[in-house]
Amino acid sequence: MEQLEFQAWWTDFQSYHKSDKDGGLETLKHLKQVVAGFSEAKRIAFIDEMINNDLGSLATELIALYGNEYHRRLIRDKFKEWITSQSENSIADAYLMTILRTFEESDITDLRKYFIEQRGNWFRIPIELYSIDRVLFIESFEILLKRWTDESVFKYDGLLYLTNHLDILEFLIDNLSVLQSKRLQKFCKIKSGHSYVNTDKRKIGLLTLANKILQQPTSQQPKPGGASDPKQA
Repeated sequence: MEQLEFQAWWTDFQSYHKSDKDGGLETLKHLKQVVAGFSEAKRIAFIDEMINNDLGSLATELIALYGNEYHRRLIRDKFKEWITSQSENSIADAYLMTILRTFEESDITDLRKYFIEQRGNWFRIPIELYSIDRVLFIESFEILLKRWTDESVFKYDGLLYLTNHLDILEFLIDNLSVLQSKRLQKFCKIKSGHSYVNTDKRKIGLLTLANKILQQPTSQQPKPGGASDPKQA
């Protein structure tokens, strides 16, 4: 794809979405639909142009779907650079999601650094980590919840996405420390009345978790290779 051709195309594409008020969700959805219709060679060339034009956050979404080995390695190198820096640039979130969606065993060291360090006030732990490393998933939530005040957990909606994943919420409640498990149970009770929880099944599920009798394991965290480890599940 020629440089001038891409720039003209991108200007037209942005103009089409200039009135969107959804934080870019419709733009991303449309972009994925358009690129899905490209040939493999054109997809690769298109991603190259996005990278060359500093459209990194959108490029990472396409790399997870259509990128080649060079693109995936580039994202991993940039993620590693970010980890060794003191940056809090949110582009790391985009790098992270690409890595989680194209996970390789060699990623785990950098992922551990990222999730244990937890830069920023509203750090988010993606659901995708659960299927990759449940031990790290628990450790990350234990750290996160210790950092957050009761107001942050109960009043704000930073953890509301968990209400879409009742099985994972239950896993957290079963494996976190007693204090953090009880806080998550209170979270379930409070958020069961949230407008976002728009089905009876989810409301009942949250209330069931809120009232669950805790039976903490001998160790507060699932052991690698145990029943809670994804390789054994």
